[in-house]
Amino acid sequence: MNPLFRSIINFFNTDKNVYSHRHRTIELIAVEKNMDIDAIKKETKAIIVSQGSVEAVIQLRKRFHVPLASAWIFVDKLQ
Repeated sequence: MNPLFRSIINFFNTDKNVYSHRHRTIELIAVEKNMDIDAIKKETKAIIVSQGSVEAVIQLRKRFHVPLASAWIFVDKLQ
């Protein structure tokens, strides 16, 4: 298959990612994993101030494996 077509197919298949915590909030995941939610909020606020809210959302998604909407909701609550 042509590499150009393969990259186009991969682009459209990216929405089919499976998240392990699809319908959970970051607060709930932190409680289940016995993490300090206040420390997570402080770290996220520091990221928002220094790098912006988009970078905070990206890092939260990587850390907690949540969908984009859950990460944005958490960031919007902090602002």
